[in-house]
Amino acid sequence: MRIERQTREENVCMLVQPNGHYHLERIITGRPRVFEGTLEASAINELGPLLNSDQITNLKQAHIETTLASEDMDQVLLAISRPYGWQSLNFPSGKSRKPYKAAMDPLVKWLDRNKQQQNPIVGAPTNRCLPPQSAQTGGESKPNAANPYVMRIVVDHYEPLRLGTAASMNSTTSMNSTADFKVTRLCAIVYESGRYRLEKSIQEFGSPVRPEIYRDTLGKVQVDELRNILNNPKLASLPNSAAPAVFAREGELISLAVQREKGVQALSFSSFFGARTQEKGMKDNTSLAVSANVELTHPIRKWVKQNVEEHKTQQLKDVPSTVCVPSTQPE
Repeated sequence: MRIERQTREENVCMLVQPNGHYHLERIITGRPRVFEGTLEASAINELGPLLNSDQITNLKQAHIETTLASEDMDQVLLAISRPYGWQSLNFPSGKSRKPYKAAMDPLVKWLDRNKQQQNPIVGAPTNRCLPPQSAQTGGESKPNAANPYVMRIVVDHYEPLRLGTAASMNSTTSMNSTADFKVTRLCAIVYESGRYRLEKSIQEFGSPVRPEIYRDTLGKVQVDELRNILNNPKLASLPNSAAPAVFAREGELISLAVQREKGVQALSFSSFFGARTQEKGMKDNTSLAVSANVELTHPIRKWVKQNVEEHKTQQLKDVPSTVCVPSTQPE
């Protein structure tokens, strides 16, 4: 299991193996600390029933409230190893957990108790508690044999509605702002069949999400061109990554999932202006911070714009947003 909680005060994540071995990271006021060891049997025995409760086992990301802009910064990311692969759930805010309070509150409290470890490892590098590349946390990005996909990309851009406002950037599946922010999301998924789904959403704080949804079919030449871009050796060799929690004046987060021979490659990239991070002690600055290798996404985004965004197709009506999560059935 991997669990992560991002708040204004702290960013904590924990990876727990079946044998009880754990990797824990805590970032408080700019100080990252790493811990490793083995949990007591009582902690492991308590965790099992929490992860296997009916409410958690049957929960899908589509059931969780989608919010682009919200009042609080209290995000919980949960990835559980199941027989069919990883079950990944993203609760972008405290409000989004309320319908699942009976199941989620005990898990959050379990993390609060078990993060209180002693004797951090001096000089140990942080890795966001990500499991080895062979153990993917792709969750619902996991390929489906009946409807395999080539790529899924989600781009979230947020900007202030007034000068001097700062917001929090979390995982690419959600951005929580304190107030007065507009969040624009574009996502696209392309299947091996050539079918694609495109979604565009805009939300301002306190207003509902306004999605536009499009579906159509691409030609083989277009899909092959996309594959060639995705097969860039430098891109294909990148390890899985997760987006950091960041306060910033304006920014962009990119989530990319690519089907590879060994499984799903899940990558996150970010660029933001005026960033205030836990690593920097949440201090103001006016610098521009950009993820390494973010330029590798530029040809992908150009392809999406030319082949999907600019493709003239009719907007679908009365179709709910899925944030382009892979469908088990042809769309």
